[in-house]
Amino acid sequence: MNTSRREFFKVSLLGSAVLLVGSSLSAFALASPSTIKLQKFDFLQASDADFLLALAPVMLKSNYPGVLAQDAGPRLLMAVDQQISTLGEHSQKQLRQLFDLMSSTTLRYLAGAPTSDWAATSTKEIESFLQGWKNSLFSLKRTGYASLGKLIIMSWYAQSENYLQAGYPGPPKIYPPQE
Repeated sequence: MNTSRREFFKVSLLGSAVLLVGSSLSAFALASPSTIKLQKFDFLQASDADFLLALAPVMLKSNYPGVLAQDAGPRLLMAVDQQISTLGEHSQKQLRQLFDLMSSTTLRYLAGAPTSDWAATSTKEIESFLQGWKNSLFSLKRTGYASLGKLIIMSWYAQSENYLQAGYPGPPKIYPPQE
């Protein structure tokens, strides 16, 4: 078979285009549908909400109300959304990339995350995924784990409704000076 450089270049270009189109279509086709009805969020999308609500009970084991109470999930999501809105543009961009990664089944597999819908993923699978990221050799995964953990935990404990569960009496009361 006698092929020229020009023919080789054409075949390579065609192959690259097919791979690009195929991977793009699979990322959109395999992205998990959301089961959360979203309120008005500034940053979070439906797939982000599913992801965060799947992680929250695992990250907040001792103080999370087990199965989501009616108002616990939406309160947590609102608090997370507010926390993210206070971050800088660079941090928001990185979080968007992380959430987009976790919304695609194909990309989640490559990142070592469960490939089932987040709402249907077992606690054991989520614990395994989080431990894998926490103890990863890759600093990017460790940073992702730390960012998600801080975001969820800070958003949960900043809510006055959760003070009692954590044994926190609340911020000190400030009394005006007496004259």
